[in-house]
Amino acid sequence: MRVMVPVYIGVSLLQRTPAFQFMADRFAPAMSLWHLPGDAALAMVVGHCVNLYAAVAVIAAGHWDPMAVTVAGVILGVSHNHFVEGAILRQMRAPALALIGMRITVGWSLGWVVAQLMNL
Repeated sequence: MRVMVPVYIGVSLLQRTPAFQFMADRFAPAMSLWHLPGDAALAMVVGHCVNLYAAVAVIAAGHWDPMAVTVAGVILGVSHNHFVEGAILRQMRAPALALIGMRITVGWSLGWVVAQLMNL
């Protein structure tokens, strides 16, 4: 709740500004490859950088359709919270950049496959 409520309120307020629509319009072509709305870019950035709960708050504030929620959930379920998890991987002396890169690639690829299958 400490993350979700402030993010939800912030996104709800941001949606009332021209900046939000400007950003959504700019990212809409890229997000359409995954059948996501343009404002999905914000959810993806927040999910990848902050945590999954913050991304859920952005998605909830956006009133997306069930297919978009599913595709975003698949992407972020595989690939989320990279700063914290990267620090943990470095502490373990694991190849953090390689593993994060793999998670991002697999998450977005799996999301694309799910989007294509759901659009049949």
